[in-house]
Amino acid sequence: MPKVKGPFPDYNNPPVNEVVIGVQFDTLKSFAAVHPGLYWQRIKDRYPQFSAHPPIATVIETFENLPAPPVKQHLELSSTPPLPRCWFLDSSGNQLVQLQAERFLHNWRKVTGEEVYPRYKTILPEFVRLWKDFLDFAAAENLGEVKPNHWEVTYVNHIYQGEGWTTLEDLHKLFPAWSSESSQGSLPQPERINLDFSYAFPDDLSRLHISLVPAYTRKDNRMLLRLNLTARGRLESIDHKSLIRCLGLGHKWIVRGFTDFTSPEAHAIWEKKE
Repeated sequence: MPKVKGPFPDYNNPPVNEVVIGVQFDTLKSFAAVHPGLYWQRIKDRYPQFSAHPPIATVIETFENLPAPPVKQHLELSSTPPLPRCWFLDSSGNQLVQLQAERFLHNWRKVTGEEVYPRYKTILPEFVRLWKDFLDFAAAENLGEVKPNHWEVTYVNHIYQGEGWTTLEDLHKLFPAWSSESSQGSLPQPERINLDFSYAFPDDLSRLHISLVPAYTRKDNRMLLRLNLTARGRLESIDHKSLIRCLGLGHKWIVRGFTDFTSPEAHAIWEKKE
């Protein structure tokens, strides 16, 4: 990570709404429709709720002048529909496990909006426990060796209207990279924005992706800004320690990147510790 000055940023009241920690791995060719149900039996006492969702597409971080990553994309014609992405939720809905044939994710998220973000150091151990248990399951079911090829950490932040901004014209107050000015001054205030930024890690294996879009709450249609930060990268080793190290690096990039991407005025709102 680039050299930075000062202590690691921390906030008393960060706008974190959801955290996702996950692994993408080479597709388990023996993984079938029956296996999510079998896996669920292992965690059903802690994650008793189930729902099915469309699978997430394979994502590959590529860089120029590097050999092709281990994940291969190819077209297959089949009469069998793709397996769904299965969600297994705890009784509160705050924690969930997502499983598909080439991905394993663990989420912490707000449901009522009143929950306190438990911090990465609390979320990570639960991911590690679940991941190791999934590896044991894959071995017991003879699914073949699980070969991780990408790691990922995502933070979803909700910044509500009235918390440092009123209209989209105010975004420069929160995000220094955004300017509300136009060169001729003839454009009105934008009705909608969709900002995407990507920053390469020095290792040329990973990136930090930042996106900013307006959204609305389902409960009361309140406007908010959804600020997503995803750190994701290729794994050169399937060693467990390498995975944990990369996840930790991703978390550091996200927190440092969040602080660098937002303004001192916003930091005051979120009670940045000095």
